[in-house]
Amino acid sequence: MSVLVPIMLRTFGRTGSTLLMQILGTDQRICFERIYPFEQRYLTYVYNMARMVRATPRREDKQWNNDVLFQSRHREVGCLPYGKVEAFDKEQLSTDCFLALWEQFSNAMCEKQAISDEEVAYYAEKVPNQVANYANEHLKARNIFLLRDPRDEMVSIMSFNQKRGFNSFGWQEGDSDISYAKKICSNRRQFLQHLVSFETNHRRISIRYEDLIRHGDREVDRLSDWLGVSLSMKEATRDKAIKKRHMTSNSLLSSVERWKSELSKDVLDIFRHEIGSELRDLGYTV
Repeated sequence: MSVLVPIMLRTFGRTGSTLLMQILGTDQRICFERIYPFEQRYLTYVYNMARMVRATPRREDKQWNNDVLFQSRHREVGCLPYGKVEAFDKEQLSTDCFLALWEQFSNAMCEKQAISDEEVAYYAEKVPNQVANYANEHLKARNIFLLRDPRDEMVSIMSFNQKRGFNSFGWQEGDSDISYAKKICSNRRQFLQHLVSFETNHRRISIRYEDLIRHGDREVDRLSDWLGVSLSMKEATRDKAIKKRHMTSNSLLSSVERWKSELSKDVLDIFRHEIGSELRDLGYTV
């Protein structure tokens, strides 16, 4: 069996990543669990398993040490509980374990999906940066950079927090709209600057949420051509239960530019001052 090529979604929360996973899920050559919210992270799991080989043990760790290892009763497994290892190169073995584990996970998923050795097949995941960097280095992964106007992202986060009855996405106790807007700007600035000078190649592509919503078929065709698969916007948006559970606007189209009517002038001034230049360079109204 061939090793699955990771398709890694590089983005933030409430940016359309769930919709994009639904789109990727319309071709059976792209493997992942079709279970909402599409966040069963097998690549990240493999990365962390292999990382334990090279990780440095904590001193006087009562939860994971040589005695706990010997007892073999715990469900959790940590790093090698030894301060000094000379029998092998920990860094090299960690990399070898990562590659070998991913090959086995790939084989299992390909077998379940009846994907032949001759077919090019993928695995899609919303990944954290450290996993993306490692997979890019060792697996020649593909990267989809998904951008949404951070102002609409904030509106969606506030609405989703209210819908579920608890705060998430880094909204801490004591945060106000003003303080959270400053967080958003600080956390997104580098990502936006990266996309200003972004160039598509066979390993990476960028998609704007707004284009995906307004010109869905065109953007899905572009993504299909880039991957060499057949994706469908219509099929991806068919599940009404997920729409009801996940969406905070009346329709996909009405999820664009909510910030114009739902954010205060003070909040909009923060976005304008902190990342206005980047937003303009990326084609957004400021």
